[in-house]
Amino acid sequence: MSKKVRLDRIVSHLELREIRAKYCYAIDERDWNEFRTLFTDDPVLDFGAMGVYKGRDGLDRFINEFVENQLLGSAHLLANPLIEIDGDEATGAWYVNSPITFTDGTGAWRLGRYDDEYRRIDGRWRIDHIQLRFIYTADYDGETWSDLCLVSKS
Repeated sequence: MSKKVRLDRIVSHLELREIRAKYCYAIDERDWNEFRTLFTDDPVLDFGAMGVYKGRDGLDRFINEFVENQLLGSAHLLANPLIEIDGDEATGAWYVNSPITFTDGTGAWRLGRYDDEYRRIDGRWRIDHIQLRFIYTADYDGETWSDLCLVSKS
């Protein structure tokens, strides 16, 4: 493998880690302008029982119907990335651990796995497909998101 190919592979690994982190921060901070920039033109977000959202309209449905209407707060923590790159396509697997509090006051600590597909378009990596499956959930209730936060949002 040439130095140029190895360097491109290292840079791509870093960019893919960053795009996955930006996705998590965008949801947790509700930065929908940033969130929308992370995807291809026709993405698929498959969250199992939480819904499947397709295309740009699906992104808006996910934001409005799920996050804004049902999710009071979340904090994503990623671990153990496995990234495979094949030219301008890549896959990634990530564990995600996250406290999630819903607008009805219930919530859970969840551990899940993201399986992603990425495409490089015009030199920039984008998320094309996400599949999220939960491995375990530990429910909690009686606390609000603000009670769980160490730092208040401004």
